[in-house]
Amino acid sequence: MKKKQAAIIFIIYFLIIATTASAVFISGRSYPLYISNPTETDDFEITYSEEGIVSHSPVTTKNGISKVVFTGLKKGTVEIQTKYYPESGNKKVNTTYYTTLKVTSSGFTLISGYDFGGYQFICMGFVLLTLTSFIVFTKQFIYRKKNQFFSYKTVLDLAMMFYFGTQFIVFAGMFSLCIIMPDRFDSVKMYDFAGLIMSIIFMVFTPLIVVFSAFLCISNLSLIRREGFRVNNLLGIMISTLLAIGSLACIVSAYLSPQSTYGEINDIKYSVLRCTVSSVFVYFIFLLLAAMVCCIYAGSHKPKYNQDYIIILGCKIKKDGTPLPLLRGRIDKALDFYNAQLAQTGKQACFVPSGGKGSDEVISEAQSMKNYLIEKGIDESIIFPETESATTMQNMKFSDKIISSKKKDANILFATTNYHVFRSGILSVSAGMKADGIGAKTKWYFWPNAQIREFIGLIVKEWKTNLLFVVSAVILSVVTANLGTILNLLFK
Repeated sequence: MKKKQAAIIFIIYFLIIATTASAVFISGRSYPLYISNPTETDDFEITYSEEGIVSHSPVTTKNGISKVVFTGLKKGTVEIQTKYYPESGNKKVNTTYYTTLKVTSSGFTLISGYDFGGYQFICMGFVLLTLTSFIVFTKQFIYRKKNQFFSYKTVLDLAMMFYFGTQFIVFAGMFSLCIIMPDRFDSVKMYDFAGLIMSIIFMVFTPLIVVFSAFLCISNLSLIRREGFRVNNLLGIMISTLLAIGSLACIVSAYLSPQSTYGEINDIKYSVLRCTVSSVFVYFIFLLLAAMVCCIYAGSHKPKYNQDYIIILGCKIKKDGTPLPLLRGRIDKALDFYNAQLAQTGKQACFVPSGGKGSDEVISEAQSMKNYLIEKGIDESIIFPETESATTMQNMKFSDKIISSKKKDANILFATTNYHVFRSGILSVSAGMKADGIGAKTKWYFWPNAQIREFIGLIVKEWKTNLLFVVSAVILSVVTANLGTILNLLFK
């Protein structure tokens, strides 16, 4: 993101926050009290424990809801009795609401020390902030997909797009409810209800999480049975365990605060717990989803037919020096693209098979691939083996040196297995090379573990951003749930 764009976005955020704060401060100088289900003929009697601290508007009744607005006049605390006499049969019954209003030195008016008027504007502010964030990250993702796709930031942008899009829907719904049914909500109930919605979003994902976790475990067990026991082959089981722990935490936090729309002040700690746990867990679910989307897209992407060189990333070969099925799939994918480009454009690409000789291999992986290409009818003059690399990063660096020595600014394509394309693309960028990728199909049990590896790579690579988000979510949850109390302390 360019500095000018970042500055404009910062100004937009600042204006939203400043406008929201101003609206809340102005509207917070009065407090609307709603009384449900009186009749049009009800009589109201409002008395104060001390005169001159607050005043009230005339009582208005509409659609069975009566409303009276209290406005602070000077600093102080006052007990208010609001009596009304609804008709019950042929007689009137005395019903009384007891309210404690506190007027701060700034004129801000709070009820019971935590609730205040104008909380709807806070909800409106969240609507605008989440909508702006959704638009920003959507534009960022579209740009990266087109220009810088092979980056963990692409995954992060997509995850943020999912997350803020969901948050926008949540707060837009909340704002609508606050406007349509103001008698049903106050600042605490609004926050508690927002936590409920996040819990519901998590519940929607629960069946998918269960199925996905089971699939991860099954694929990992199949992978271990076929490829042997290694820590890398346990990634799916590890993530499944974390998903189970996170799901349990969300369920427990929701269970601790069951009165979602009618929370009391002593339930705020549970509201904070539920909203924080649900929000953070949903965010990481979106991270996982985004990593999967990017890996699937990278593995199925069809590059343009304008390539000058095709790098084939090596992997283990047979004892006799011929490619194993996994490597053969990569070579065949490169051959398919070579033939398709030649048929459609007449342009002939060169091959750079890349891979050194392992301690248990009779020849280098690059030589094995070269032999296979020649067997398939490729002229040896367009094959340039890279025989020194031992890692994917070295594949990219050493192959790029060979290509750069023959042609500057060449269009480069690399061929690997579908689950490996996205990570290989990121490494190609790290190696200073601009390249596109294609992926060969592989066994089903390889794919889930590979997607999890990309997800873990994202968390590790962007750990500062992820930590910042988690900390921000906790702070925001605590501050929002206790905003009335904080205002009470600020404006004594």
